[in-house]
Amino acid sequence: MSDIRNSTGCGNGKSKAQLLFNLQRFSGLIVVALLMTLGPARAEEPDDQYLRIYGLVQQADTLNTSGQTSQALAKYRQAHTELENFRKGNPGWNVKVVAYRLNYLAQQITALEDKLATPATPAKTNVTSEAEPAAKAPMASSMAQLKLLEAGAEPRKVLRLHPKPGDKQTVDMTMKMAIDMKIGEMQNPAMKLPAMKMILEVTTKNVSANGELSYEMLISDATVADEPGTAPPIAEAMKSSLANVKGLSGVGTMSDRGLNKMTEMKLPTGADPQLRQVMEQMKESFSQAGTPLPEEPIGPGAKWEVKRLLKSQGMTIDQTTAYQLVSIEGERLTAKSTIIQSAANQKIQNPAMPGLKFDLVKMSGNGAGETTIDLAQLLPAKGTVDSHSELSMAMNTGAQKQTITMKMDLNLRLETK
Repeated sequence: MSDIRNSTGCGNGKSKAQLLFNLQRFSGLIVVALLMTLGPARAEEPDDQYLRIYGLVQQADTLNTSGQTSQALAKYRQAHTELENFRKGNPGWNVKVVAYRLNYLAQQITALEDKLATPATPAKTNVTSEAEPAAKAPMASSMAQLKLLEAGAEPRKVLRLHPKPGDKQTVDMTMKMAIDMKIGEMQNPAMKLPAMKMILEVTTKNVSANGELSYEMLISDATVADEPGTAPPIAEAMKSSLANVKGLSGVGTMSDRGLNKMTEMKLPTGADPQLRQVMEQMKESFSQAGTPLPEEPIGPGAKWEVKRLLKSQGMTIDQTTAYQLVSIEGERLTAKSTIIQSAANQKIQNPAMPGLKFDLVKMSGNGAGETTIDLAQLLPAKGTVDSHSELSMAMNTGAQKQTITMKMDLNLRLETK
């Protein structure tokens, strides 16, 4: 931490590069954050350990609220076990807070165990076309509200994804990013990062009677292009990060309308805090992987919007995506999209950057893209997104306080092989 703190003043070039890389990891652009979160392994401080455990509690609460009782119970049990171990390892840390949270977890576990032991009474659920039922959206960050604005031209048809069990997609994803950053009065030269490429393998495992699609995913390869003019410390850090990302896997479910319901990443034994953060980012990325489709029949020219509340890199972000159906040709359709993001003043706790405290003053972003969807596949056949975001933050480093402004441009391209 001394390198990071010293770099806010007139520290050496290496410490400045380290600070810049850490701040770039904090961009809030979900896919890029996924790739750049990992750094050298470091021990978690008690505050960061508790925040990570509290994140498990929040996940369990969301699962419980949405009716995912078994999954919520498992998450509550995990949180209780980890918090009990935390209490034993840190007996003097906020004793009342830990005791209160342990008691809360014990109550939730008991209540859900009793609920599962009692046969449930079927209940009717009213569902509108503007949102997925709460029971179908276990993660708060993936809960999307969809509203059809215009149905489009005739002939109209109901659009649903229908991959078959065993179908496999191999998707190439390439990302390019440029950053312009100012720390206090120090304007840093604009940086163009080398292109990053991932290969995702996604396999449909099961299709339920109501159209729920279960899948498995694997990052089979992840590389960084060698490009002249890239700062060596940042290029090496990116390559190191991608080496840790390669081989990550997970499972999930998605509705046949492209609305993500659940994503769980598989943690290796002994995973460090940075890898855990990457897993959380991957869950967020897959919550937005598909293009949500309206419940109603639509035709060319149809317009709809999807509103989400995202949680990324410690920030809570409001996102609205507007879609327009350009064409339908058999099983393939093309849609254009525009994205608007905003985040208000908030305190930021980022487990990937222990020891640094941030106050987000303002975050805004916008973007545009085009996607080609093959209804016989789980993920888009190809797509492009260009986005721009701006952040204003205040960073506390001991007795010092630094203002940080950041502008970022991201180009993302994906194509199914």
